[in-house]
Amino acid sequence: MNYYEREIIGWLCLLVGFFFIAKSVIARRDRAQMRELLGLSTDKVKRFRNFALQRLERVVGFLFCLVGIGLHIYIAVRKGQKEEGVNDPAEALGVISTYLAIAVVFMLLVVVFMHWLMTLMSRRIFLDNLAYLMARQNYRIADDPDLMRQIGDMLGEPRRPDDTVESYTARLEGKLRLDEIRAALLERGKLPGLPVEDDEPLP
Repeated sequence: MNYYEREIIGWLCLLVGFFFIAKSVIARRDRAQMRELLGLSTDKVKRFRNFALQRLERVVGFLFCLVGIGLHIYIAVRKGQKEEGVNDPAEALGVISTYLAIAVVFMLLVVVFMHWLMTLMSRRIFLDNLAYLMARQNYRIADDPDLMRQIGDMLGEPRRPDDTVESYTARLEGKLRLDEIRAALLERGKLPGLPVEDDEPLP
């Protein structure tokens, strides 16, 4: 098989892979989204089936892309060998395996870093927005014991044996900087409890 034929096969594999990946991105039809928006009943079994199908489509799409990229790397290595006067398919496969292994390790490192970064960012964003809404709406965290416990865990603030609800809540509010946020709201003319047109987090 000529090199150009293998390149065509590689591009076709990439095309099929991109097709399945793009298809898996389309989560639901417009009517299904509208039904959920209106609070109408939805077929839960069908939704789960679609979720499983999309997952399979992503896996198939990735495998086709991997085959297409592998073919192109193989062709590039074989062309390089041809220019050097070498004809060793086994060596070409070894080079491809090395490159793909490096790429897989790099992807895993990036995934781990992204997971760590998003966990850190999502936790900070959640706490900032929660503190803003608590100050803006005069929300009492003591009225929701489950949420109070979860926020305490997120902030790393354990309960002490001599703690009351009020003392524990005061420590949590201190870590959330509620007094600073209330002062900033007062400076901006957005007193807690008054309606505003846009509830935006403080910078």
